[in-house]
Amino acid sequence: MSRRTPLTALGVSVAAVLVASGPALAQAPQTQLPGDVVTYPLGSSSAEMQRIAAYWTPERLRSASTYVPSTKPSASARAAPSIAEVVPSGKRAAKAPKKKEPGEPPMVGKVFFKLGAKEYWCSGSVVHSKNRNLVATAGHCGYSLPQNRPVENWIFIPSYANGSTDAGIYVGHTLFLHLDYPGKGDFDRDYAFVTVHRGFTWKTTSGGYQRTDVGRLEDKVGAFRFAATKGTSLAVNAFGYPAGAHPDGSRPYNGQAVRACSGVTDRKYVTAPTYLLSHGVLLRSCGFTAGASGGPWVLNYDRARRTGFLNGVTSLTWNVNGDGRLDAISTPFFNAITQRVYNEAAKQATG
Repeated sequence: MSRRTPLTALGVSVAAVLVASGPALAQAPQTQLPGDVVTYPLGSSSAEMQRIAAYWTPERLRSASTYVPSTKPSASARAAPSIAEVVPSGKRAAKAPKKKEPGEPPMVGKVFFKLGAKEYWCSGSVVHSKNRNLVATAGHCGYSLPQNRPVENWIFIPSYANGSTDAGIYVGHTLFLHLDYPGKGDFDRDYAFVTVHRGFTWKTTSGGYQRTDVGRLEDKVGAFRFAATKGTSLAVNAFGYPAGAHPDGSRPYNGQAVRACSGVTDRKYVTAPTYLLSHGVLLRSCGFTAGASGGPWVLNYDRARRTGFLNGVTSLTWNVNGDGRLDAISTPFFNAITQRVYNEAAKQATG
């Protein structure tokens, strides 16, 4: 069962979707790194990688549902922001990108995972690292706050379109988060970086199917560069795979192809107390629905080369105008704290 919860931001009423919380489970094993970065194994061993690869049959990929962010069963008190949290906004608003639909960047794709007895999907993208194996997505697309544990059977499929896996399937190795996301349910930290194994595709043989190695993720589809502490009032292109319904029940998207929104982010931060969000960055006039979570926000997007700088991930969708249709999206502000999480993830080699 789902419900809409009114939030107050920028003097207007907005709505975000919550899902009912199940009973809390025991905290999953984690490793804490410097800078309050925490990691969780997703499928770090060869045996786990093979098991997860075998799990994702074409039928399971087709039956997966869009995933909606949820809060912890009882959120902790919000800590005061650190110095790294507050960065001055841009001096003036940048010009919006041209209205022409951007070319589809091959490094954008779908994240699939299992939670409980169901399969879900989010959006994600490849972000550059020296080991060429790193995916950026939303924190809630890697860690379940109600269940207090990481999701299971996590994979990434870049360039996903109408079921195509031609660019490969990449099994998650390790999930990197900031401690405040799993610890407090703080959506100022609703971002995740996931290292992945080498990719594979399924090749038809006389005996059925055989995995064929396609190499490292970034070698296959390229990557966005990472960018933090850039301020607000910036021109961005946002990408994702929306498919869920608007509050009025309409469904303009089917989740089978990547979609794009463009515009200039609001100068002032958006807040959402239900999600402990105090420094969200809002992009208006973007009607993305469920399924777009985790999709990249890109600065200086080059349509011809299909490259740019990752400066956010879709976290929440908003009904700013209150007309029954989602019309804005937000990302946590990418700051020095985000940079620390990215730096730790970018170090990890996965073979």
